[in-house]
Amino acid sequence: MNADKRLDIVIVDSKRIVWLENPNWKEHLLTDDSKNRFDNVCFAPYDIDGDGDLDFAVGADWQFRNTTSGGTIQWIQQGSNKTGPWKYHPIGLEPTVHRMQFADLDQDGRSELIVAPLKGRSTSDPKYAEHGVRILSYKIPKDPVKGPWQAEVITEALHVTHNFWPTDLNQDGNLDLLFVSFEGVTLLERQKSGQWRKTRIGTGNQTSAPYIGASEIKHGKLAGGGDYIATIEPWHGNQVVVYTRPEQTRPATGDWLWDRHVLDQDLKWGHAVWCANLDDDEAQELIIGVRDDKDKQWRRGLRIYDPQDNHGKQWKRSIIDPGSVAIEDLAAGDLNGDGKRDIVAVGRQTHNVKIYWNETK
Repeated sequence: MNADKRLDIVIVDSKRIVWLENPNWKEHLLTDDSKNRFDNVCFAPYDIDGDGDLDFAVGADWQFRNTTSGGTIQWIQQGSNKTGPWKYHPIGLEPTVHRMQFADLDQDGRSELIVAPLKGRSTSDPKYAEHGVRILSYKIPKDPVKGPWQAEVITEALHVTHNFWPTDLNQDGNLDLLFVSFEGVTLLERQKSGQWRKTRIGTGNQTSAPYIGASEIKHGKLAGGGDYIATIEPWHGNQVVVYTRPEQTRPATGDWLWDRHVLDQDLKWGHAVWCANLDDDEAQELIIGVRDDKDKQWRRGLRIYDPQDNHGKQWKRSIIDPGSVAIEDLAAGDLNGDGKRDIVAVGRQTHNVKIYWNETK
């Protein structure tokens, strides 16, 4: 945030965006929208105006049951005073805007803003099946303050898309998009024409109607370079699931279903997934954040799963600090410069932030 080569922590809560400055974690209030009726829901960092300083896109006006209106997309601009307040600029509107990230999908050297609403427009509980979700890509205009920001619809084929992850899964040098939705796990690949090829690679959990499929996702690496895809299933579910690449050749059309492995079912409302190498071996560990207590034995909090083979079939689970943080989201990064990735976990219900320092040897 301040070019001191230390990773800082920035948090979006219901009404504020807060910067916690490394190393003393002094709190800086970048925005405060306490007078707004509805909440912030997501944000994404990027140098939007090209001045060398970090800005943020923000999704707000979060209304879970309103699929016809609401949902604001904007960006906040860092000015001469890094510690705030930062200035808001509008981008667009989309009901139930829920997740966003910047990714260079067209390989032009400048990232687009990818926006995923939770539900399709004008859909209703419990299946939200009347219309698909409009997955949007916004190219940053030459003047991001004046705009306009033009939205391209990537797909409208998915329903209840809780999260996504940009990654080069097919190793062609271009970013793909992995989505989790009621359909399960879907791979979107950008073609030379600019159109997107849609392939389902995971079924998700389809036995828990009406809330089915999957709701969190990341792409990790096993020892030897093999891929795994980690999810929470079903939607806001109780299963930690890993998919590994099948031996069968990918079909020319239709589904390409990866092998599904359930690692854990002793949880309630998994809500965060991350993949990172925590112990300097060849594989990336799977980090899971659990939001709710299942019972007195299986508490909310942080869990780490360490791959025990090169095939993603055997994993060792570690439960860390149970009951402390109702984890809404988490991330991993080296916060103290020792070369090891630490974990930051944020709890919305518990109103706390915790750093888990990596002291593995």
